[in-house]
Amino acid sequence: MRTVDAAGLRIGDDHPPRIMGVLNVSKESPYDPSVYDDPGEAATYVDEELVGEGADIVDVGLESANKRLDVLSAEQELERLDTAVETMHSVGGDAVFSIETRYAEVAEAALDAGFDMVNDICGFADPEMPEVCAEYDVAVGKMASPPDLERPGAVDDVDWATARSPEWAAAADYVDKVYEALGQNGFTDKTIVDPAFGGWSERKTLDHDRETFRRLREFRGLGYPVLVSINRKNFLRAIADRSTEEALPVSLAATSMAVERGAHVVRTHDVAETLDAARIGDAFTERGVTVDGDVSVAELDVRAAGDAARHLARIGADDTDGDPFVGRVFEVTGLSPAAAERLAGTAAETGVAVRTGDAGLLVGGRLDALDSLADRLADDPELAAVVDTIGS
Repeated sequence: MRTVDAAGLRIGDDHPPRIMGVLNVSKESPYDPSVYDDPGEAATYVDEELVGEGADIVDVGLESANKRLDVLSAEQELERLDTAVETMHSVGGDAVFSIETRYAEVAEAALDAGFDMVNDICGFADPEMPEVCAEYDVAVGKMASPPDLERPGAVDDVDWATARSPEWAAAADYVDKVYEALGQNGFTDKTIVDPAFGGWSERKTLDHDRETFRRLREFRGLGYPVLVSINRKNFLRAIADRSTEEALPVSLAATSMAVERGAHVVRTHDVAETLDAARIGDAFTERGVTVDGDVSVAELDVRAAGDAARHLARIGADDTDGDPFVGRVFEVTGLSPAAAERLAGTAAETGVAVRTGDAGLLVGGRLDALDSLADRLADDPELAAVVDTIGS
């Protein structure tokens, strides 16, 4: 799993979950407590309610992404940018400032004015967006979205038969489409992926969001940190039959689960409470990494064959069947070809699955089989990191 540096803030498996607080300078935004058009009042809100309560990142929205509202042009967003910039420079607390926009032109202007990162809700639909973010060497949130600046998050509206193939489109479910949308238009070295929770299109259902949440671990297969925006979302509220005002407890329950399932950044309006929930999820998350020289062994959060298949595809394995990877799964990088061959040969004798790709290899199987493999490799010095990690 890649670690992303966002203006000095490290985001990844080896770091605490990061909290992204929300500030909107758009009068049409639906959640009133976060909406300000006066820079002084906005700065006070950021200092007291966001940074003061533990936000690592402040995400500033220039317009509401509500699908029922007209989309602002880049020029209209730029007219609001001065308020965001003045607010940022008036804040006393220390945080990474993110600009939420779909336009590369707006992102570049914000970065020139001192913003630290970008949150792109249109998934690089503006083809210049990844170029701008790479040129400025900044972290960028990339939300799953069609290549359409006016339809953020509407992954079910993509003509997938053309984008992929008729056969793929017929077999794909909603989560497959979200995963594929995140991969479209590529990544930068500092991308953070967002699977687009919320009502982004008329065809999006609560069940779509619930299935995405159930399968959140699969998005770790992309190899980039994961951002979730689930605060008071309908797919959670409906389970408990709560209004937006009553929905904080369900959001907090889901936050702990999201962190345990692989989320690295949680976007929220309720910073202090969300931070506590994220800490609980993090405390009960186990993703160990062993490093010995050039060799690195990391346990992957794999609970189903589909999770394993995503990781196999990521490392470039020819065989992406995840079924043999039951029990525990580890990603190994840095082995010499000879050591990798010894590992694979011994694994075949002990019932452990090994698949090799250009970016490393995966090792997985039942606990007893992994223990047997570790015992048989115990005297191999180049495989010491593997033995130390996979043995129980």
